[in-house]
Amino acid sequence: MQATRALREKAAQLLAADTATLAQAADPNHLVLIAANFLPSENLVAGDLVPATFDGATPLEVELGVQLEGLDPATSDAIITIGPPAGGWRWETTGITNLPQTIYGYALMNEAETTLFGAATLTTPVVLTGINQVINLPAVTFRQLAGSLT
Repeated sequence: MQATRALREKAAQLLAADTATLAQAADPNHLVLIAANFLPSENLVAGDLVPATFDGATPLEVELGVQLEGLDPATSDAIITIGPPAGGWRWETTGITNLPQTIYGYALMNEAETTLFGAATLTTPVVLTGINQVINLPAVTFRQLAGSLT
């Protein structure tokens, strides 16, 4: 059965407001840089990933509460945007510990970094080699394709 757009959008709204996953009320989820190559999949788990360890690689906290949800007007895909901290999704090398280090992607995890909600690779891995180098990610989103709920 093909679900209606209204049903698919409601599913995205419920997920964006789910306090057990994306809409933490007290213990913010973390966005973590990943320092080993990986292949994103639904079967990936937190233990499969190697977090970055350079000075300044501290995971960033996701904005607490309901995450933003809406429809892409060009595709009708449902999009959940993960709320960034003040300053955005930005990391900066502040020392030389564990450099050089290659960053392959990023992952959204719970506060304890034991549960993985999603991961993405960078288009091109970033090699950090010195102090004051920056990784600045664009919006972090989940996309549910139009027509995908069948």
